[in-house]
Amino acid sequence: MKTLIIILIIASFMQTTILPIDLVLLILICRSYIKSDSANLYLAFFFGIFTSHLNLASIGFQSLIYLSLVEVTEILSKLRLAGNPLLIVPLTFFLITISQFANSILDHSSFEFSKVILACILSLPILFLVRLWEERFVIQKEIKLKM
Repeated sequence: MKTLIIILIIASFMQTTILPIDLVLLILICRSYIKSDSANLYLAFFFGIFTSHLNLASIGFQSLIYLSLVEVTEILSKLRLAGNPLLIVPLTFFLITISQFANSILDHSSFEFSKVILACILSLPILFLVRLWEERFVIQKEIKLKM
């Protein structure tokens, strides 16, 4: 979990300075698609506040967007179709479009569809990286050695 927090901090700095996409939201969507727990909601709330602070935007709105989209992802990940990893692309398209639309209304800026397309392209590699990290390097409590 500590490594994920460090990765999200680096991603939020990259998102506010270099990259034109919402990288933190993309990582949170991929993680909540793989693993459904309450830590995703805590991460969404605190990193929503952190990215809105870095973007000099209204503090609570970004965290509400992150919380609602992570909750929608957790609900949709319990469906039977969620076993297919290619489902993350249309899911990301839908959720990032909602996020961009809400941000464009609040910031009084134009809706940039290129950010949505770029996030959809990056969603599948990020999903595989997060899945690799969660399966290989995170210690689970259910594993017990037999003696």
